[in-house]
Amino acid sequence: MRRTGLLAVATLLSTVLVACYPAPADRLPDLRMARLADISLNRTADGRTLLRFTTIIVNVGAGPFELHGSRPSTSTANMSVVQRVTNDQGGSRNVSTSATMYYSGDGHNHWHVRNLQTYVLDRLDNGHRVGTGAKHGFCFWDNVAFRLSLPRAPQEPVYRGCGVASALQVTVGQSVGWGDRYSATIPDQYIDVTGLGSGRYRLTATADAANWFVEASNGNNATWVDLDFRSRKVSVVGYGPSA
Repeated sequence: MRRTGLLAVATLLSTVLVACYPAPADRLPDLRMARLADISLNRTADGRTLLRFTTIIVNVGAGPFELHGSRPSTSTANMSVVQRVTNDQGGSRNVSTSATMYYSGDGHNHWHVRNLQTYVLDRLDNGHRVGTGAKHGFCFWDNVAFRLSLPRAPQEPVYRGCGVASALQVTVGQSVGWGDRYSATIPDQYIDVTGLGSGRYRLTATADAANWFVEASNGNNATWVDLDFRSRKVSVVGYGPSA
């Protein structure tokens, strides 16, 4: 009876402690894409036609989007990646991911997250895919003040760079309310549309298409714009949902 009574007391105390000190709740990021801009056709010296555009990936969630890359030595080319998720009690937890980081590769000397964004071009009449983005590496940081009125949005940038070649560890991130711009003019920020016929097409940009990262919603990661290709010119005929 004595042991039963002690167990009952212990159970009651445990219940009271849980009620008084609830488990930490994650403050998850929420990745979205702002409206696509600066859409144009660029004809290169070697005769190709490139569809160029500017993208901005943003975090409109409750917590920062923070990734940590690491490798055992400089002889290892790629870094493995974990995501750090913060909580409402000031702590955090690390989540393993399938993402990787690699150095340089697109004319920029820093570390990139591979395929953080993806770009595709589909025909509107039959849905046939006619092109994919040339850019695969993304160094993201706080360089666009997107929506600083959000709760816990810092008023100044927190994340500012993507590491040096010799680094064994790299931290990259996107603060709440901040975005990262990829200008239409930077290397590989295009889809090759050489020889594409006249007609209407949908350009879609998606953040974390592989769902590697923990966030508040995976259903709002994409935005699109409908385009009309005529006489070697492109015009916008409609926009989809955006951040």
